[in-house]
Amino acid sequence: MGKRLGLGLLKGLVIGAAVGAGITFGLHWPTPSGGLLSYLLALGVGGTTGIFAGKAPWKEGAWVEAGLKGLVGVMVAGLLYWLGSSYAAFGLPWPGAEAAVPWTALPPIYLPLVGGMYGALVELDHDETPEKTTKTKAEAPKARVAVADAAEPAAETRAARKRI
Repeated sequence: MGKRLGLGLLKGLVIGAAVGAGITFGLHWPTPSGGLLSYLLALGVGGTTGIFAGKAPWKEGAWVEAGLKGLVGVMVAGLLYWLGSSYAAFGLPWPGAEAAVPWTALPPIYLPLVGGMYGALVELDHDETPEKTTKTKAEAPKARVAVADAAEPAAETRAARKRI
């Protein structure tokens, strides 16, 4: 159990950090930003991480689970960014800025952190046990009916009385 827990945590951190870094460098956005744009980027990273962490969305029947994880990821990422910007904001020296810039205004720093934290949370919950396969109607065993021997006489039955 400890091995699965550790690997899940590591896998979630890697997936979330990769999504956050991919969005940051895919948008070519290494400059400081803040306010609504930072929240929107964090929400996008949380939703994307929720979809791709855990059970793969392209597996059979996993799209509902992936969609729900993505929706929860949007909410959790918004909460994580709000907590970080409200209570843990401190300045970091940034090239091109005269003064220290809060780390929550730097997408290359906060997006991988938000994605990694939520990805780890999702992967801790994920279980790789194979699910039981259910047989379809065509694959289910057929019910067998015993055929009466022709040599045995059929049991006699009485005629039912008609009720008026």
